Amino acid sequence: MTRLNNRSHTVAGVIAASVFSAAAAGAQLPSASPAALGMGDNYTALARGFGAVAWNPANLGLSGNPRFSLALLGLRGSSDLGPISTSDVARYQGVALPNEVRDAWMARIEDQGGEQGQLGGGVTFVAASVGRFAMQLSSAVSGDANLAPDAMELLLYGNAGRTGSPRAMNLAGAHVTGAVTTTAAISYGRPLELGIGRLSVGATAKYITGNALVHGEDGGSYLAANAAVINVRFPMIMSDTGANSSANHGTGFGLDVGGAWQSGPLTAGLALQNIVNTFKWDASSFFYKPINGYYGADTSYSESGTALPLDSAPPAMRDWLSAQRYKPALAAGVAFQATRALVVTADLRHELGDGTRLAERTHTGIGAELRAIPFVPLRVGVSTAADGWALAGGLGVEVGPVNLTVSGQDRHTTNGRSPAVALGVTFGAR
Repeated sequence: MTRLNNRSHTVAGVIAASVFSAAAAGAQLPSASPAALGMGDNYTALARGFGAVAWNPANLGLSGNPRFSLALLGLRGSSDLGPISTSDVARYQGVALPNEVRDAWMARIEDQGGEQGQLGGGVTFVAASVGRFAMQLSSAVSGDANLAPDAMELLLYGNAGRTGSPRAMNLAGAHVTGAVTTTAAISYGRPLELGIGRLSVGATAKYITGNALVHGEDGGSYLAANAAVINVRFPMIMSDTGANSSANHGTGFGLDVGGAWQSGPLTAGLALQNIVNTFKWDASSFFYKPINGYYGADTSYSESGTALPLDSAPPAMRDWLSAQRYKPALAAGVAFQATRALVVTADLRHELGDGTRLAERTHTGIGAELRAIPFVPLRVGVSTAADGWALAGGLGVEVGPVNLTVSGQDRHTTNGRSPAVALGVTFGAR
């Protein structure tokens, strides 16, 4: 067996194609409000109308809540690739990759423990509110993938590595996960007149459907130092996506509760999401693919096309599927109407446990909305999370009850820079 060739002309394109991501259930219920992203997702105390479903149902009982609001086909998405970012890759598409650039990339990859990619997004098909009631129907997709340092060295240099001499390479740590879920939710907020400002409590009931899930991870692949043996093991479990299969591979109910208090220019809110959540994936609708390959000097074989019952999967992978549950998350926020034209917000959120990832495990941030022109709100927000920080902004144009809103975010993480965008046309609320 010959030594693998070094890659010099199309390696940037291979990196871009190699890092796949699409979802271990990013945001279970995406924000239906495109304005929220423009304020850095610091929206717990400010959301009203249909926006309260995802943020805090108690806000439906506060003043400023519209009699009617509607959002149709709201879109939201983000992605990142790092530590070699999409902008890094774009510079060398279809051209030779200079040796000094390749060496610098490899140093960054080793420092971060691999090349990683993430994708998150959602579509709100419809969200609406009538008085103190609101509903939302949305689908969410998100996920992550990782190529271990040795895998990236193999991709950048071939099995000769940086030294020019073949060496054994361990591909352990490579993984990919992807899923799609759909959630239908209904909320209610009730004001309580206690003589200490306006107090409101609320709840959101959710029904979650798991549409698709795929998960694969390296099972001990390696490349021998003499290049005489390549052993690929990448077992995968996945929901049945055949032509005759359904789009229901797991179901469950969830419950969020919230409280809000309003006095003069100040509003404060507290929400506990998934205080109850029974969602789980239906193991009976999943199958297992071993995806094994052995290529030696005298013997070779591959096994990748046979779908086996999930019981044939390694116990660790079956346990992983069982552990994909929604954990509670706590959100607290304040909003202050500083002037007639300016409102300032702040949020703190934390997920209580390591289950299916809803969003960033911890979020802190501040945001602001300025209406120097009353019907053109300008928004800005900044936030921090465990792996970085983000700067967001956006604007809207309001024509009567119709709101046109565009928001964007530039997120800086250990993987590099990650863009996000949200846009939508809404009626009666932002």
